[in-house]
Amino acid sequence: MQLIKRLRGMGNRASISVEMALITTFVLLPLLAGAADFVVLIVAKAQLASTLRAFYAFAWNNPSAAGNTGDLGLILSTLNQHSLPQVTFPDGKTDNTTSYQPTLEYLCTDLSGVTSQQSTACPSGETQQVLVTYQVITKVNLPIPLPIGLTSPFQLVSSGQVQIQ
Repeated sequence: MQLIKRLRGMGNRASISVEMALITTFVLLPLLAGAADFVVLIVAKAQLASTLRAFYAFAWNNPSAAGNTGDLGLILSTLNQHSLPQVTFPDGKTDNTTSYQPTLEYLCTDLSGVTSQQSTACPSGETQQVLVTYQVITKVNLPIPLPIGLTSPFQLVSSGQVQIQ
């Protein structure tokens, strides 16, 4: 009899424990899983931005070699040594054997102020602006795949353009 009276007295505490277990299972754990995936994606996106900044600095300091994939591959492999998400060129390679070529654009302004875009250097007498466009990719394996359309591995692509001359 005493046992039954004791169990009846614990009714409120037992229901609170069950409610907490349900809230933890169905609300907090999915939130934590989504947060873990989100952090991994933010780190990968930051690594892509860091790689593009390194490419921009290289292009700005070496305008004649801005499209040299050998130098870009060396920069990329150096950055990947200290990075969890491995950044690659669009063809999936991280070294100078890549078939990827950065895009070089030449904007030529003649004396009358008309600007035209060319794929080669401007004729003499025209003002030349050279733009280089880089593209990098990383694939991220999500620690906890969520059923909201984020497939694993998730591919992030980043590209940017910088004026070098």
